[in-house]
Amino acid sequence: MLTLNGLRIATGDGDEGMEPEADIMWRTHRVDLLPSEPGAGDPISIVRGVPAETGVATDHIFGYDGRVRCRFRIGPEGSAICCRAIAQVSDRDLFSLFAEPVMRTILVRRGLLSFHAAALARNGRSILIMADKGAGKSTLSWALQAQGWQLLADDLVRVDPVEGRWSAFPGHRQTKLTPAAARAFGHAADEMPVRFDDPGPAASAAQFDKRVIDPADALEAPMAAVPLAAAFFLTARDPLATALRMKRLAPAAAVRQWLDHATPDPLRAVPAVPPLLQRAVGDLATVVQALTLTLPDRFDRLADSAAALEPFTADREASA
Repeated sequence: MLTLNGLRIATGDGDEGMEPEADIMWRTHRVDLLPSEPGAGDPISIVRGVPAETGVATDHIFGYDGRVRCRFRIGPEGSAICCRAIAQVSDRDLFSLFAEPVMRTILVRRGLLSFHAAALARNGRSILIMADKGAGKSTLSWALQAQGWQLLADDLVRVDPVEGRWSAFPGHRQTKLTPAAARAFGHAADEMPVRFDDPGPAASAAQFDKRVIDPADALEAPMAAVPLAAAFFLTARDPLATALRMKRLAPAAAVRQWLDHATPDPLRAVPAVPPLLQRAVGDLATVVQALTLTLPDRFDRLADSAAALEPFTADREASA
């Protein structure tokens, strides 16, 4: 049984019944060929709605070089996942797709709040790091891990109140670094595993050129959420800065940042803010410290930047 984002996931082949204690049943069928998607572009990454008996199912379709390689169908309630994949797609690649792009839709279908963020924990409290692509979320996350922080999730974080306190659930615990960042941290980038076993031809592979690091430590309680101490929103890195800059956000500004990084419904052409999300971000902006961070555009300053965040979880009682 897998556990991700506070959900228990049973896996199987064919038409086995769902385990009684599972929240999600993920079935995989291996096939020789999948229907093509003319005009889909390359690489293929499609999300679309499909009419179902109880509502609208969601299809996630992936492939490259004009050929569909796997297709995930998420039931309207987000509890039944049917995957069809050609034999050449590795189980590792299927899990990587399931754990992030597919899981985003699952959480939306189940009415669960999530964000594009990294989550790390220390001293019984957690922090979120949110950023647009290229701002340094993963490199800062790895610098924090090097200083003893524990990774809860790298890219997708479910957030919910637990016993009256907003908390972050463990998700996919895998750090993804560019080759340049990996080398800056002292890794032999060429010897590290890449994100996908088969990223496709060069034009497609260039979009997924990340090296991955799985955590050396296992979580004692993979279903347990960790109370939030702070949320950090990264701005674009500053090539002229020599040290980290931090600025505390007023609640109104924090609301905008929370909304910008919340997981949207992939079937909505025009993003909407459902009432659940409106209420949640209003509360989060009030009770969770929110700050913007601007990192120097220098790898040799990351350790100092990471150390500057320690006070936010150093004293558990003061942070509560």
